[in-house]
Amino acid sequence: MQQAIQFETIIESGIIRIPEQFIKAVPTAVVVTLVPVSDTHIKMGARSKAETLSPEDFSAIKIDLKGWKFDREEANERR
Repeated sequence: MQQAIQFETIIESGIIRIPEQFIKAVPTAVVVTLVPVSDTHIKMGARSKAETLSPEDFSAIKIDLKGWKFDREEANERR
């Protein structure tokens, strides 16, 4: 199985442009999944096997759990 390639691009007149650095790596038959990019989307971009993640690739989120009670029985209940 080949490695998935991820990149961001703009669709122009129905044409999805593949960045130059990936053209040789893209097989002739592919499955395309379109995911819209929003301002709040964490943009990871395309990475080769040699690249590593940096702290800037991650961002912390805060969830207010005040007033929330965990009920293990309810969580494990089969519906």
